Amino acid sequence: MVFSKVFAPLFAIVLATLVNASPAAFPEANASSEIAKRDGCTQTYTVVSGDICSAIESRTGVSDAQLHALNPAINAGCTNLQIGQVLCISGGGGSGSGNTFTAIASYYFPDGGFGACGSVLQNSDFIVALGTDHWDGGSHCGKTMTVQRNGGSISVTVADLCPGCVGLHGANSIDLSQGAMAALDSNYINDGITTVQWTL
Repeated sequence: MVFSKVFAPLFAIVLATLVNASPAAFPEANASSEIAKRDGCTQTYTVVSGDICSAIESRTGVSDAQLHALNPAINAGCTNLQIGQVLCISGGGGSGSGNTFTAIASYYFPDGGFGACGSVLQNSDFIVALGTDHWDGGSHCGKTMTVQRNGGSISVTVADLCPGCVGLHGANSIDLSQGAMAALDSNYINDGITTVQWTL
């Protein structure tokens, strides 16, 4: 049989190529490990058919603000998800400098507007806006920050920029979302601003 004599060796070559191919030949095979390396992401999710942001958030327990902050490529309407796309859903950047600062924290109402990191922010989201002295061109977007006050502690996600913080409250000052401030200081309405220790 001429057919088998001609095509059997060709089939063997193709099969050997597939078996011996490096992972670099198949980018999707390395997608999870690559995104995990990026910014210290500790957990990923792979988009499947029919996924929308709210379904992913419900399934993984991540907030809308966190999902967008950890994955800046997702557009505001969440209409550009692709099947097989690997999303970061935890860790988001790992730690920054590891330094702890004592500074003034104020609060604001995002009211569903876009933060400087590109995601829609709600008042109830546990997010923080960094002052210009720590913004670093948005390099901390999606990172988790610990904020402490009087023995209490919360974790917030860097999602916004506070252009006036340094001028109003001094170096290292931050602006928390209303929800985050309420969790940190039950008397926040009367206190207005408060001294905190924060670590990024």
